[in-house]
Amino acid sequence: MSFQLHRRNHRSTGRRLGQNTLVHVPVQADAETRRAIGRELAEVIEQPNLALVGLCYTHMGDAADRRGIGATIDLVISLMEQVRREHGLILCELVIEIAHRPAGHEADLIESVDEALDAACAVYRFPRPSVTFMTKPAVLAEACAAQRAG
Repeated sequence: MSFQLHRRNHRSTGRRLGQNTLVHVPVQADAETRRAIGRELAEVIEQPNLALVGLCYTHMGDAADRRGIGATIDLVISLMEQVRREHGLILCELVIEIAHRPAGHEADLIESVDEALDAACAVYRFPRPSVTFMTKPAVLAEACAAQRAG
């Protein structure tokens, strides 16, 4: 479980600010899926009662799968850059849901995500988003303890 307070997303469109909203993206996306995600993002942005602040995805795999994590983070950051280009909106939140306990590899997962974010943000020249891992309290506590120890 994770709690994070958000500031309202201030936009210069003059519209009333809405409820902070995230759009869930798949771990992989072919061209058609990517177009569908783009349409969904545009629809959320056009809703006056919603404020798109970021994207989220569910990490299903192994914490040591740096290649898979890198590809997913690359997809997410490229979509964030697309939103900036097409809508002038900078998404600043990335929520990663942990589907399965990484079994002692929480620090590896955090390190993999960190490295993938550095690489993708450099490639797309996109500001690094805030990252929130969403998981069970026991998994989060173990990850924090492992990070402090390392």
